Amino acid sequence: MSKSRITKKELKEDAFVTAAFEAGHFFKENMLKIVLGAVGLLVLVGGSWLYVNYRSERITEASLELFKAESIYMGGNFAVAATDFDRVADDYSGTPSAAKALFFAGDSYYKAGQYDQAKERFEKARKQLSNSDPLKLNSVAGLAAVAEQQGDPAAAAGIYREAVGLAHFDYEKVILMGDLSRALEVGGQTDEALKVMDEIVEKYPDSPRTPLIKEHRAEVRARMQSGQKG
Repeated sequence: MSKSRITKKELKEDAFVTAAFEAGHFFKENMLKIVLGAVGLLVLVGGSWLYVNYRSERITEASLELFKAESIYMGGNFAVAATDFDRVADDYSGTPSAAKALFFAGDSYYKAGQYDQAKERFEKARKQLSNSDPLKLNSVAGLAAVAEQQGDPAAAAGIYREAVGLAHFDYEKVILMGDLSRALEVGGQTDEALKVMDEIVEKYPDSPRTPLIKEHRAEVRARMQSGQKG
């Protein structure tokens, strides 16, 4: 008895039935895993959305609280402003407003005459703020000013040099170099102070501050000459 030949159509139908059966068997055997995987994906997507939404709201709240503290600062109530800035920095840690609040807390404490507290906040702000943020430069300059107030002109001069290196604009450099020359002069390094003044006069002749620097430089040189003659 001869065997009947299987047609191409029957082969295709048989392959389709086999594939359909295997797929059905796979889904049946792995249904729990598939469902759990889908649920996990939904949870991940939902969790990501919640995190982004929560972070956005937190950043907005931090900005609002920072603005409130700045209003008190602008009113001149520095002791209260310092406390409010501290709260923003603590409650909204990790947000851009928190890092900025550290600088303003330091500046508020400085203006209130609480130099140890100011130093601590300026140090934290210097670490957290990026070099592109203008408040980073102000934080370093604040540390130098604290050192001057605490009677350490040598430390102040070193920090002012750091600040000059961070400055991007000429007017910033002139101001900071003027502060540097003052710290050097107070610390007894008159020759170094004069070098800084010379640099200001040479590099920034058109700065509004340069005439004052030239005048003071002349006074310092006159005192030095008078001392040498005496």
